[in-house]
Amino acid sequence: MLMTRAVLIGRIGAPGVGVGRILVVPRPSATADASAPVGPPSTERLRLSAALDGAAGELEALARNLAQRAGDETAAIFEAQALFARDPGIVEPAMRAVDEGLSAIEAILASTDDQAAVLAAVDDEYFRARAADVRDVGRRVAGILTGAPQPDLWHADGRPAVIVADDLDPSAVATLRPELVAGIALAAGAPTGHASIVARGLGIALVLGLGAGLADALDGAKALVDAGDPPVGRLVVEPDEADLAALSANRSTPQSGSAAPLGDVMVEVTANVGSILEAEAAVRAGATGVGLVRTELLFLGRRTPPSVAEQRNLYARIREAMGDRPVVFRTLDVGGDKPAAWQTDRPESNPALGVRGVRLGLARPSLLDDQLSALVGAADGGEARIMLPMVSTVEEVVAVRARLETIVRAAEPAPSAVLLGVMIEVPAAAILADGLAEVADFFSIGTNDLVQYTLAADRVNPALAELATALQPAILRLIAGVVEAAHAHGRHVAVCGEAAADPAMLPLLVGLGVDELSVAPSSVGAVRSWLSPLRVAACRDLARDVLAATTVAQVRDRLSAVTLE
Repeated sequence: MLMTRAVLIGRIGAPGVGVGRILVVPRPSATADASAPVGPPSTERLRLSAALDGAAGELEALARNLAQRAGDETAAIFEAQALFARDPGIVEPAMRAVDEGLSAIEAILASTDDQAAVLAAVDDEYFRARAADVRDVGRRVAGILTGAPQPDLWHADGRPAVIVADDLDPSAVATLRPELVAGIALAAGAPTGHASIVARGLGIALVLGLGAGLADALDGAKALVDAGDPPVGRLVVEPDEADLAALSANRSTPQSGSAAPLGDVMVEVTANVGSILEAEAAVRAGATGVGLVRTELLFLGRRTPPSVAEQRNLYARIREAMGDRPVVFRTLDVGGDKPAAWQTDRPESNPALGVRGVRLGLARPSLLDDQLSALVGAADGGEARIMLPMVSTVEEVVAVRARLETIVRAAEPAPSAVLLGVMIEVPAAAILADGLAEVADFFSIGTNDLVQYTLAADRVNPALAELATALQPAILRLIAGVVEAAHAHGRHVAVCGEAAADPAMLPLLVGLGVDELSVAPSSVGAVRSWLSPLRVAACRDLARDVLAATTVAQVRDRLSAVTLE
């Protein structure tokens, strides 16, 4: 039993460091209680159907919550899980098993285990992550059927907890409260797994692959999670004064707020945030500013839109948290596949191509004007940087600028400067970048949606994982064209999608001339460290070579064959 100092070595799943008291979480059961009574098939079918609907609803609510706390990319994990709860490939075998005499619990666990085994057998990290998701959904449905409450994964007395487990379901990580959790230590797990991705989105340090020795950890023992020196992660049980002194020194060392030097080019590393807490985390991580504020935070989970005063207060507080660093606010990006409860529009048959983003603002001008007024007011005489989502035409930008200029003329005090930027998320915007550069002040490329719309491939569909990647030659050529058009007009170009935090993409983005990378606060430090050894000349040579590729395999081959340091 680990009562004296002990060090377990593993890998980093999510960067960070923290000290707390161990909270041991037992592995969730993957089997049904054989002694539980089984009702007639008709009753068990009704119970299972209700539990599946309940699980899907819970997961959709969890996705909405995570979108605010950790961003759309993290939320997409649970949007996909909600689809699994309604997937005929899972539901129908479970219902057949019920008809054959199994209980609802036995049936859903058997069905999800079978589906997970198929996915886990595929030699691909993406599919293995989806296998964990399927099992996660099965255990959620089983939990609803048993009525067993989910345990709180933090100490009741408020002491920071170090969560210790063999492994954790992604949905369990999603419920964690960062202010009460100092870190996570897992015996198993994978850096590419969804538990790690969720932890990174929430800014919770996670060390995994610690092995069987973790089983000896005791509830309540003091522990240090050290995920600050890639690729090695450590769990120190009962750390001594030297361990804590080293941790304190690391925490007190100020992170540089300057751009990462890359030869003769300076690439800014900024943060995507959705709250004041995330803005504060971005400052601690060394972000040079905020490249994207998701203003949806105030608009979701309520019956009426927020007032101008309520919006202005939040925006001003985020600006205050960032000090004199630049902050870009994206206007409301709801509608279509991300509806808010207060929207009363008729449901759309194809919401991904519907009234969303800037289209919603122009369709409801009072909503847009209120937000623009709040953003201008929050500038309090300083610079206002505003960015429009889902832009597809020049006319949309011209229309919003006209409304913005009217608001600015009436503002007291007037902003010292107003910059209006656009998200490049749809192929039309990328192709028309030269025209948009004449009416917009800066660009931010949202690679997630750009990939999805260009390839006509749902990025959360596991069957399309290889297709829906920013390494597609078509995407790289679109990015190159956007950068070229923007720089010809003296416009700044950021990338704010998942590609900005992908180490495989960074040399390509640098070589293509991107000016800024905007990532989750928890990824800022890692991105800066990945950028620092790169050499711009080599990155440019690589980009020229890769732009000649016509397949993803050719892109990957070129990346693996080049030394960039």
